[in-house]
Amino acid sequence: MTAKRILIVEDNPALLRGLKDNFQAQGYQVRTANDGEKGLEALLRDPPDLLLLDLMLPKVNGYEICRLARSRRLNTPIIMLSAKTQEDDVVRGLEQGADDYVTKPFGIRELMARAKLLSRRGARAQTHLTMTSAQEPPGTPSGLNSGAGVSPAAAGASRPRWIIRGRDARVAGETPAPLRRPPGSQETKL
Repeated sequence: MTAKRILIVEDNPALLRGLKDNFQAQGYQVRTANDGEKGLEALLRDPPDLLLLDLMLPKVNGYEICRLARSRRLNTPIIMLSAKTQEDDVVRGLEQGADDYVTKPFGIRELMARAKLLSRRGARAQTHLTMTSAQEPPGTPSGLNSGAGVSPAAAGASRPRWIIRGRDARVAGETPAPLRRPPGSQETKL
């Protein structure tokens, strides 16, 4: 398995060094930038698996970097780091496309756990879900059939089939039937 690549964009030299050291100790390949312009350039040139992004940066702020990344359809998970703790600031960061918003000061273990979680989600997002209605020849084994060794198509099922293709996934199966509410139950509205 290759090491996860992370880009840390932070203008505080001590915090940048501490983040770099901690992520390297966890096996990440770390690139850094100390202002928004350099960070944006590094992000667009070679998108990392994860971006740690300070909000208040010289030259280009974190909101703008996040907005530009999402407008260019970069799916890199983004954790925004900021001393701004107001709800409006957090909401704005998330609306610009950040996947998480961590306020300073923060615990390094919590940040590492959040990074690990988003890295896993990012890897899953690279898996593609494709719908197909192709018929299988009779007797073709299905990845998730009822265990009878007969494909849903051979058994007369007409629901579309799904296939997941990605780096680590090789699964095929039948699209599940729509969920139905049990008789006598009522819908609960939240």
